Amino acid sequence: METVLVTGGSGYVGREVIEQLLQQGKQVTALVHHTPPDQDIPLIKADLTNAGELDQALAGKSFDWILHNASLPGDTGDPQEMVRVNVNGCLNLLEYARKTGVKRFVQISSISAYEWYPATKFCPPDYMPVDEDHPTRPRDMYSTTKRMQELLAMTYFHQYQLPTTALRLTAVVGPYGRGGGRGYREMAEQLAEGVRVQIPHFSAQELCHYVDVRDVARMEIAVCEQPKAAGEIFNCVGPAAVRGSDFVDIIQKLVPGIQAEFGFPWSMAQGGEIAFSMEKAKRLLDFVPRYTLEDSITSIVDWIKAGGLQKTRTASDGSYGSGVQNN
Repeated sequence: METVLVTGGSGYVGREVIEQLLQQGKQVTALVHHTPPDQDIPLIKADLTNAGELDQALAGKSFDWILHNASLPGDTGDPQEMVRVNVNGCLNLLEYARKTGVKRFVQISSISAYEWYPATKFCPPDYMPVDEDHPTRPRDMYSTTKRMQELLAMTYFHQYQLPTTALRLTAVVGPYGRGGGRGYREMAEQLAEGVRVQIPHFSAQELCHYVDVRDVARMEIAVCEQPKAAGEIFNCVGPAAVRGSDFVDIIQKLVPGIQAEFGFPWSMAQGGEIAFSMEKAKRLLDFVPRYTLEDSITSIVDWIKAGGLQKTRTASDGSYGSGVQNN
């Protein structure tokens, strides 16, 4: 039975990863800085940015897999903080993995590593669908630090033979809405009111690509189980890109009568078009995303109906950043 260390376990993606690991009978431990995950599992408290504290907290422990989800969920406006948390934190954990002979280290990156981040002016891709060979041209601190995480992970693979894999996530959709998914909690609140909802597109024609949080967790586990994933970077996106008009149709099907509005501030394509390829994952991992955007929005609506919005809000591991809103 594999032993797994999950960072960012109280966050949006980390929660689902832990849930799926437990369902598969894995022995899961969460590394947290402040807030523990929802599940009752062993905890290790440490600040990833403090190498000495991290080494002390992990002394005498070893794991088969490390799934590194903890990261600032956006640009805090403090470049030193961005590097300290996203880059140095990743480096410190990679060093622990190297010293203890971890069998798989998974670094959660972002399609922002290519260059697309809502805070920067959108430039059309060189070609679509964008595959992993597309040039990377990050132009803001968030995107740059995600690319630096990837470079560190791949360096540890080539120089130290540590079996690392990086996943480039697009916008992740699902319930709970913590950390990087905090915008979807706001959407859930609007869906619950049933009057109006902002769609994360600038226009009806804008083409964006999403991924269900369940598929992200599935893929994190899949790359740990597949030897061919070592030393590779993969896109992690849903079955198909969708236009703003498609998003509206899904919302109004699930919440009849609600008024949909465009102009959500963190649209990745900012009115243009973006779509990504999952062919590499299919070819090397036999992995295919399972959940459509309609499945994702349905999961949010079902969560609302089950009383999810009434539960206490929990800060994710993104609480490192004083400039980051946590939900």
